[in-house]
Amino acid sequence: MSKGFSPTSISPILKGIIKDFGLEKGISGALLQIRWREIVGPQIASHTYPAEIRFDTLHLTVDSAVWMHQLSFLKKEIIEKCNRLLGKESIRKIQLRTGPLPPPLESPAETPVPVGECTAEEAAFIEKQIASIPDTELKESVRRALRRHLLHRQGEIKESAPGSSPDQAQR
Repeated sequence: MSKGFSPTSISPILKGIIKDFGLEKGISGALLQIRWREIVGPQIASHTYPAEIRFDTLHLTVDSAVWMHQLSFLKKEIIEKCNRLLGKESIRKIQLRTGPLPPPLESPAETPVPVGECTAEEAAFIEKQIASIPDTELKESVRRALRRHLLHRQGEIKESAPGSSPDQAQR
């Protein structure tokens, strides 16, 4: 990093963009979709899908009337678990509807971290940027992205071919 570099925390910038563009519900809904199996367990997850959050209602698609009936008794518990993950009381109701479920989401393969080393100043900068991110998976992803960006700027990662990720580039 150069002497004139004055880092600015990215967290308030991202929060402002998310709020200005009204993306909170979409991001919350995507997070629920990604972590659904973890939230409700594999058995319920294999029969349900969190389609969307609209206003304060989570719309769940259920694959059968039998499961819809069973879930009607678990609404309160599911709402509590979802709100715990989201870190706020954004879901107050669940709307159940039967329909086909999309194929389950597969977790992306772990992105390798570049080989180069960040300076102590850069490592401290990265940790400051991610300190307010509550989700551990998201925090680690942002950590890797910032590290990769800083190493790329240092010339540690050679340019990759179009369409490939920087992590796949030769060093």
